[in-house]
Amino acid sequence: MFALRSAFWLMVGFLLVAPHGTDFGATATALKDQAVEAGLKAGQELIVSQITTADRLPDLLVSVAGASLDAKLSAPVIAAVLPRPRPAAFS
Repeated sequence: MFALRSAFWLMVGFLLVAPHGTDFGATATALKDQAVEAGLKAGQELIVSQITTADRLPDLLVSVAGASLDAKLSAPVIAAVLPRPRPAAFS
């Protein structure tokens, strides 16, 4: 009896709340297309705004290139011992 009452009230709720005549697939596709277009436009605007600040661009490139070169030159070289020795507790 509980299952019948639950099914009845769920059906009534669905009939009252569910939109009628709405194509959910077309609506979802339209919303997806709008979101993709907005994302592409925002990305393009961000890239263009960074490129148009030409007075900052050369300094930025030099600082990034210098930082990566310094990091590579100052990185310590660690020789790996293979096979690694066992801890003293297990010897």
